[in-house]
Amino acid sequence: MDSSNRIPALAGALNFRDLGGYAAADGRTVRWNTVFRSGTTHALTPDDISALARLGIRYAFDLRSNKERHEHPSRLTDITDLKYHYRDHADVPGDIRRMLHGPDASAEASHRLMIAVYRELPRDFKDAFRSLFNHLADGELPLVFNCAAGKDRTGVAAALLLSALGVPRATVVEDYLLTDQFFKRSCDMILRDKQAPLFANVDRVVWEPLMRVHADYLDAMFSELEETHGSVHGYFNTIGVDASVIERMRDQLLE
Repeated sequence: MDSSNRIPALAGALNFRDLGGYAAADGRTVRWNTVFRSGTTHALTPDDISALARLGIRYAFDLRSNKERHEHPSRLTDITDLKYHYRDHADVPGDIRRMLHGPDASAEASHRLMIAVYRELPRDFKDAFRSLFNHLADGELPLVFNCAAGKDRTGVAAALLLSALGVPRATVVEDYLLTDQFFKRSCDMILRDKQAPLFANVDRVVWEPLMRVHADYLDAMFSELEETHGSVHGYFNTIGVDASVIERMRDQLLE
């Protein structure tokens, strides 16, 4: 997949890209310059902010925790008249620290942990995802949604959104895997960050699966939804995103 036309040249961005151009099953295509996905936006430069303002971005939805937002405030709020959305929530509990520093630490254990995380993400972030999809259905566009690395919470949100729009699963997975282009930059940012002590004295081969994207991570998420709710749309109904919301999202985002 040629991604060059969906990644704007932004000096301080991480994993920022346009979700436009993907073909949906009904023959329509996701609108360009309408909905964007991203990692953390705290390092955007003044020139980046100007470029995003020229793109017309007027709404942002931040999937990060209260702590993450406090430590690294979004620079998107520097865009004049931008409306910034988020949901108050603490870090989702996990055993990453125990796993990385425990006696059974290994690449395989890290991979298994990520599979488990992806099975839980739609449940852990159901309120945030419902809110995001309603903002999109209400026409709060152009909008960018983000988390820290732009790969897990944002990756699942993007996969669910594209699925709701009728984009084929294979294309959804291809979009998810584009994140791997930003692997080195993500590692550089994390290892200079306040989370760096979490990785101290841990062999790279052990922590690298946490920073990568793998198709089986996303497959695990979809499998969980199908096993628990019958389908992706069954999950949407469970979280309060009914057929009318999905239809309004399609009207807003497809052409």
